[in-house]
Amino acid sequence: MQSRVKNAGRYRWALTCGVGVCALALSIATHADSAVPDSAAQPPPTAGFATVLDAWLGFPGLAATDSPYTYLRADQTAENTRIRRQDLDRELDDLRWRLEAGGYAGFVQAVDQWKTQLAAIRVFREPGDWGPAWLMANPHRNPPIDRIAAIGACSTPDWVEVWSGQGIQRTPWRTDLMLSDLADSGVMNTRGVRVVSVVAPDGQVRRLGQAADNYADTELLPGARVVVPLPLNGEAFPWIRDAIARILAHAPSGQDCTEMRFAQTGAPQ
Repeated sequence: MQSRVKNAGRYRWALTCGVGVCALALSIATHADSAVPDSAAQPPPTAGFATVLDAWLGFPGLAATDSPYTYLRADQTAENTRIRRQDLDRELDDLRWRLEAGGYAGFVQAVDQWKTQLAAIRVFREPGDWGPAWLMANPHRNPPIDRIAAIGACSTPDWVEVWSGQGIQRTPWRTDLMLSDLADSGVMNTRGVRVVSVVAPDGQVRRLGQAADNYADTELLPGARVVVPLPLNGEAFPWIRDAIARILAHAPSGQDCTEMRFAQTGAPQ
């Protein structure tokens, strides 16, 4: 294929083998994985929460929640992430066309799976630990409620997920599961891959080497996601790996999630 250069913030391709106000309205909603229902139902009466920690103390089923499967949503973060997702989607469209033209049918199917799953994400969180225990220990980081769109909690998943040239595969999580175990099991093929991006359940993203001269391993928690770039040459592939990881870092990592949503009555975000 012919080489193209990066232009106006987009990659072109060189493919070769190889957070006060106290008054607010709240509503409770549930969703599975990253899908969330329409919020057309009328919210309950106004509640008096001043901070996120106040809201957590009123959260249904608080005792059953577990970090890092709790999360916080802010409207501006969500909007920024949607914009980044649109940029990524355009890159994937361009990549798909070139893969198809080059005869990489398997990679085309993988890119299609990536695009479908990314498009299905409707809840974008603020990465990090925003659970009640962390906020109690870090009161200076307790945001005013008028800066928040929602808090939520998910059940702990029983899987880890791999995004690679083989598509998107979930494998059962077990105690002491390591990144290397995924490679040994064949779920993660790192042949020709130097670096993978690992998204922890709290949204932390780490890049870990997989070649002989930069190899690194790590333990994986339930709900971790591993993004493996396509094993082709070109500067765009690491960018796409990290762009996917950044989007996934903003998606709740649990399943069967419950949200408390806030309709701000104070200053705009």
